[in-house]
Amino acid sequence: MAKTANDYLKTSRIPYLILDGDGVPVEWNAYAETLLSISGKNPAGKGTLPSIREIVLEQSTPGEIERFDTFLAGHGLFFSCDFTRQKDTDTLSWYRLNVHRQEENRFFALIDDITPQIIKETHLIEAKENAEKASLNRSQFLANISHEIRTPIQTIIGMSELLAETRLDEEQTEYARQVRFSADVLLTLINDILDITKVEAGKLKIEAIDFDPVEVIEGTVDLVAMEAHKKSLEVNIDISTDIPAAIVGDPNRLQQVLLNLVKNAVKFTETGEILVRAFPGTGDPELSVSEQQDQILYVEVTDTGIGISEPVRKRLFTDFYQADASTTGKYGGTGLGLSISRNIVTLMGGKIGVMPNEPRGSRFWFEIPLITAATQPTPRKLPLSGQTRFLLVDDNPSTLTILTGMLAAQGYYQVSRAESGERALSLMHSSVQARAPFNIVLIDLVMPDMDGWRLAAEITRDPKINQAQLYLMVPEGMLGAEAKMKLLDWFNGYLYKPVKRRLLYDLLREHSQRSIDIEVVEELEAEDDDDDMTSAPTVQKPEEPVPVADNAAEGLTILVAEDHPVNRRLLVIFLEKAGARVIQAADGQEAVEKFPGQEVDLVFMDIQMPRKNGYETAQWIRENGYTMPIIACTASAQDDEREKCLSCGMNEVLPKPYRRSDVLELVEQFRRREKSGQPEASGDDPSVFNPALFFDILMGDTEAMASLVHEYVAQTEEHITILEKVFAEEDRAAVEATAHLIKGSSRSITANRLADIAEEIEMHYTGEPVQTDAGNNAVVRLRDEFRLLKQRLLQEGYTL
Repeated sequence: MAKTANDYLKTSRIPYLILDGDGVPVEWNAYAETLLSISGKNPAGKGTLPSIREIVLEQSTPGEIERFDTFLAGHGLFFSCDFTRQKDTDTLSWYRLNVHRQEENRFFALIDDITPQIIKETHLIEAKENAEKASLNRSQFLANISHEIRTPIQTIIGMSELLAETRLDEEQTEYARQVRFSADVLLTLINDILDITKVEAGKLKIEAIDFDPVEVIEGTVDLVAMEAHKKSLEVNIDISTDIPAAIVGDPNRLQQVLLNLVKNAVKFTETGEILVRAFPGTGDPELSVSEQQDQILYVEVTDTGIGISEPVRKRLFTDFYQADASTTGKYGGTGLGLSISRNIVTLMGGKIGVMPNEPRGSRFWFEIPLITAATQPTPRKLPLSGQTRFLLVDDNPSTLTILTGMLAAQGYYQVSRAESGERALSLMHSSVQARAPFNIVLIDLVMPDMDGWRLAAEITRDPKINQAQLYLMVPEGMLGAEAKMKLLDWFNGYLYKPVKRRLLYDLLREHSQRSIDIEVVEELEAEDDDDDMTSAPTVQKPEEPVPVADNAAEGLTILVAEDHPVNRRLLVIFLEKAGARVIQAADGQEAVEKFPGQEVDLVFMDIQMPRKNGYETAQWIRENGYTMPIIACTASAQDDEREKCLSCGMNEVLPKPYRRSDVLELVEQFRRREKSGQPEASGDDPSVFNPALFFDILMGDTEAMASLVHEYVAQTEEHITILEKVFAEEDRAAVEATAHLIKGSSRSITANRLADIAEEIEMHYTGEPVQTDAGNNAVVRLRDEFRLLKQRLLQEGYTL
């Protein structure tokens, strides 16, 4: 006798049931009976068994039960839900009930064992959580390692600075320089590793500020020019005049990318030249360009080095990748630089790549979208006549071409070129015979056969041609004291190579003087262009910090709280040499104990200290009414470190490792603020108030801005008074609600630091247990921050 479908289902290993219109089982197989503990093979009748609703959905949510009841009532053809059954004391199994409508008041149900699927999903979730936890632990580990490494680096850099100021012979000076250079290399490596973790965490930030692209590019190349010149490499910079003088973007990240490429070019090139070019790009369709970004900056770094094969080029920008194992041994490095550069360029909406440079070497390039700044500096015209005749003498064709272009950009077209000293002498004699002598001659120092010294001597000895003004082009690091004395005899001045556009033009402005004092030329190289934007960042060499007065701390009493004895001693030496009286404390608790009875003008506060850390010490100082500036000294590389320090009442952050000039600059900065009567903590910090963003938010409606600020100040004054009252009364709900109001209104006018403190108060009263002590401290800081905000608003011209 043939089996029916119903017979197959009854013997199937898949549990099945037939349900009536109320969801009560009227038929089932053995596996369903066992699984659901249904007793009896043939129910006596309707209602004698509980509904599947009670059998299966007893652990379900009210929503799930309601959905099942709606299904039974005739809505929908299919219903599904998951449920569990305890197999034994240790094992929980998962099942899925699938109910199909067969006909009116009759339903067919199948039950699937989904335990393996649930276990797999659980393992995947656990694996994901473990991976995220491991990534977080790694980032924290790297941050901690960075903190620990920065502390001894601080000592090395600081002590090498002090050592360089002592009387050393040439050999000792070179040893000290190498120590300092090695410390800077190690610091760069640490920063690269931290950048990789920031990229992975999506925390690498791209700024948008006005800057001068020429200064950034020239300054970046200048950082490695000396290293290139030590290898006898020629370095040239060719920047198109079509690039705006002021653009909006992130100059520090631009510098970081370019510095990586130029350093690699120098590292992998033994002979020849490095050429850095920048010009407006055409705009690749794949670039992420916003409506405001109207400029594409294309930068390329070309070298004549070892070159890169096609298979290697495809993988070159991945993390830790190097061409082959021998690269690390021969040239050093970690393989991080190009990967970081790729990520930075991508975040900026650009592209980066590499191609071969024929006949040898490589050409690395990147292009990024930027914005033309609204305010452009007024170009400075050179006062010289267009009839001025130039002779350029250099054995490198690229240098001659670039210098010719710089001069042509200012209207100087009477330019002759010579690739050797002999050719230069011949041209100078010919020009005299033609009654068109050269007025200015730029001479390279390092040339084969006849170098710059010898050529200058030949010109000076010859009365027929020695009327021209001579200027020496010298690789940086090759102009010692003896060479400068020769300059006084033979040259009117000098320029470091690679020649920078602004310094060349500054030198030409002095052409009317027959003799240029050597010290004046050095000042020209150091000073900033007065007509440049004051907001544009200037790339400084680590070896040549901005000069500060040696007596910057004269007459000040400064407290130094630092638990590391060597670093404490280093900071004390810096300050005492600058004229300060220094009080020392080995930790925060000792600092607190030394405060009574002391007239302290300034505090340098380490963060990680035993007994009482820097945050706690700063809070104690503020709570006890002391108002002097507090400078946090921290080796932390975390992005929120500055915000955390400021929220504790500190005024500024000095990152480790720092240099003597960094310390004294801060001392001078606070002295200037004290003299001008400016508030110490706010300055131009956009976290206190961001006028540019506020302007954008209200679309430039100055009347609305003034009205909103006036209303905000009045309301917030009232809200803070209410907050202090309800806090004292321990009215939890009122504290939370008032803090929330202050947070929202503060963010609306870009007072983000005040909003953050209000949010902190709100959070203290949201969780369990209530953190009363921390909340009290935050309420005090909220009032102080509001005072600083009002001062800042007054500085911006608002009427309160």
